[in-house]
Formats: sequence, C-alpha cells, structure tokens
Amino acid sequence: MRRTLPLLCSALVLLLAAGAQAAILNNGVDTGRPPGQSAPSARHAESCNVLWFGPGGGSGVEDQRISGLGFPATFTNNPADLSAANLVNYRILVVAGTGPGVIASAQAAIESFVRAGGGLLIHQPNISGVLDYTPAGFDVNTTDTYWCGFPSGHIGHIVNGSHPITGGLTDADLSGPFDWVASLGPGYALLAVNNLPGCMDPMLGAGTLDNGNVVYEDGNCYSGSLAPGSDQYWTNLFTWLCSGSPTPTHNETWGKLKSIYR
Repeated sequence: MRRTLPLLCSALVLLLAAGAQAAILNNGVDTGRPPGQSAPSARHAESCNVLWFGPGGGSGVEDQRISGLGFPATFTNNPADLSAANLVNYRILVVAGTGPGVIASAQAAIESFVRAGGGLLIHQPNISGVLDYTPAGFDVNTTDTYWCGFPSGHIGHIVNGSHPITGGLTDADLSGPFDWVASLGPGYALLAVNNLPGCMDPMLGAGTLDNGNVVYEDGNCYSGSLAPGSDQYWTNLFTWLCSGSPTPTHNETWGKLKSIYR
C-alpha cells in the first residue's frame, strides 16, 4: 500500500493538469479542441444549406445561381415546409417574392429559427405591404413593386462599407433595387440605398437577433436581370447569413460531450 500511494498521487496530479489544459468554458469554447476545429452541431454548422421558399418552388434561374455559388439549396412553395420541425434541418431560410397574407402563420417558427442561430434572407418581396412573417424588430414596408425612379433606372449605393456583406465591395457589385421600400425595422443596420435623386429608400439592411442573422434586400440574382449583382456580393451575403451561432441540442451538450470525455 505504501508503494501504490505515490503512484496514485502522481496520477492524480497528471489528471488535474490535463483538466486545467482542456475544459469547456461557460461560453461553450472547448479549450482541448485544436484551433479551428468546431464541435459537432445539430444544425450542420459546417454546411450553409439553404431552404428557398417562393412562388414556383424555386423554378427560377436566380435560384439556380445561388446553388451554383456553392450553397446547397432546397426549393419549395409549400408553407408547411416552414414548420419548426423542418427549419431545424437548414442554416439559411430565403423567403422570396412573398408578401403579406401568405405565410403569417409561420412567423413564430421563422423567428425561433433565427433566434436559435439560423439566417433569414427576405428577398425582393415584389408585393406591396407590411410583411407579416418577419421576426420582431425586422419589419419591412414595401410601398411599390417598381423601384423608386422607375422607369429611369435603379442605382444602388453602399452607405455602410464596414459590414461583412459590403466590405470590399463597390456600388457596381450590388443588385437592384427592384422594390420601393418605405421603411425597415429598427433591427436592421442600413447598408445600401437606392441612390436616384428623390429616392434614397433602403435596398439592403442586415441585423442580428440572438444567435441568428437577418438580411433584407430587394435585388435580383438572376444573371440576366438589369442589375444581377456580382458573385462576390451574393457570396458575402450568404456567407454572413450562415455565420450565426446555432443553439446546441440537448444531445449535443450532454450526450455527445459525455461520449467525448468519458
């Protein structure tokens, strides 16, 4: 017994030292994991998979362009696909060409999706009115489906170039604006406006809600449109939408970690 006691004490010291070097902090950071290696996520943190909701279920060529930029996308026009049970399978939700009175019943599920770390893109509603499916604080009031200044043209102007979406871009990279917007909710930081004289209406805004991100933009990513926007613009936009911090599931916070450190 006298011989084993020093060995047990040595083992205890080594165990305590290892514990000091590897720990899971209150903010969820795993200090024992190599830099750059993320913990597994129930919301597929390493994959910016997109659910695109809009008329036609994604038959438009602008939807195909997003897939071509490397963001795997599923297209639908079925409001039932906006349930909380289905949204949990995606990192980004795009609601395109959708005005009020269509998916108001999904508002709570959409807001919960964002708060839990999802990205929401409200993409060119193309219908006038106050949208009834946006998260709290991220209201959108579209005045007209024609851009301000129609038919003379549409010119986008970056007013905040420090945001990850607009950083490194010029006005020529932008898409749109193709809707005339009266106002955006207080949750958005205004990034770009319609720069035609007498217009200056919002065309691009972004904000965070708990762990997730929200973007409003009224451009058109169809490569044949009047102002399709550059690949870099759309890549920046979707990458930022995917940069939220997904809320771990119970299985992830206990079951998986228990299996790693048992």
